[in-house]
Amino acid sequence: MPRINKSARLNVAFFVVGLIVCAASLIGRASAETKIVEGFVSHGALQWPEYIATEFGWFKENGVDVDMVVVGAGAAQQVAAGALNLGYTGFPDFIRAIDQGAPVKIVINAITAPPYAVYSRPAIKKIADLKGKTVSIGGTKDVTLIYMEAFIGSAGLKASDLDFVYAKATQDRLAALLSGGVDAAILYPPSTFRAGAAGYTDLGDIEAYLRNFPFTVWAANTTWAAKNGEALLGYIRAYSRAVRWLYDSKNKDQAVDFLVKYSKQDRRDSADTYDYFVSKLRAFSADGRISSESYQSMTDALVRWGDLSKPVPPISKFFDLSFVERAWK
Repeated sequence: MPRINKSARLNVAFFVVGLIVCAASLIGRASAETKIVEGFVSHGALQWPEYIATEFGWFKENGVDVDMVVVGAGAAQQVAAGALNLGYTGFPDFIRAIDQGAPVKIVINAITAPPYAVYSRPAIKKIADLKGKTVSIGGTKDVTLIYMEAFIGSAGLKASDLDFVYAKATQDRLAALLSGGVDAAILYPPSTFRAGAAGYTDLGDIEAYLRNFPFTVWAANTTWAAKNGEALLGYIRAYSRAVRWLYDSKNKDQAVDFLVKYSKQDRRDSADTYDYFVSKLRAFSADGRISSESYQSMTDALVRWGDLSKPVPPISKFFDLSFVERAWK
């Protein structure tokens, strides 16, 4: 039996120790990842930053493992109950929950411009023609109602002049329009492109009538956030990195690939969505914050609905922007 000299034995020992250290390091990194369960209405362009950060491994790089869950209209309730760590929906849902004492704070102002247009049956040619018609929006006190009030107000109409029916997801509102179940619907891309291609009337973009108005936000369960602050910070750092990457036009083709993969949408529609959503509207907040002017516009609408009373609470009651202030650098 051949003898192994001392030097060889030492080399083998160092090699084995190295393997053990490497394995321990990998196990340590895996166990250090904090699971974050996030919920949103449906897959689509609004979730673009999460798709990007997931594909590039930026969440995991920052110590978080993100589980994306479609929850329809229930994000605010599920965050309040602790079933979700993070939730994504229109800001009124979270404002109402927080004002009623729910353990929730908004942590990212996500979409800062209304990405919607209103499409109608071909016989309807102008906004005023919507009087007495059935129109699909997101909910009884959804942010899409605020958008529709501004939109139809330009033609001298009030919400009471229309018959609203409700569907939280834009895909469901498009289906109602295409099936003839409603006369018009408020939609965002790529549903707008599908409606246009099918011959429905484009009555106009909401953004022309209501500028610089918040749409969707991310909110966290505050009990969870108090125990997992570093994980939340890691999430927001990856998210902000993804927004910056998305705004670099040279990344358009790859960004479209990601949207097609996760949302199962047509590639041409997805490319058109990038042109509208990112290049034209610049809908994603560039810094995750909310201005005092936007906060006032937002809360004024909720006061009109009776959801808030004057004097309106300070912004700090509803928003905790400390994470975006640390992360968005």
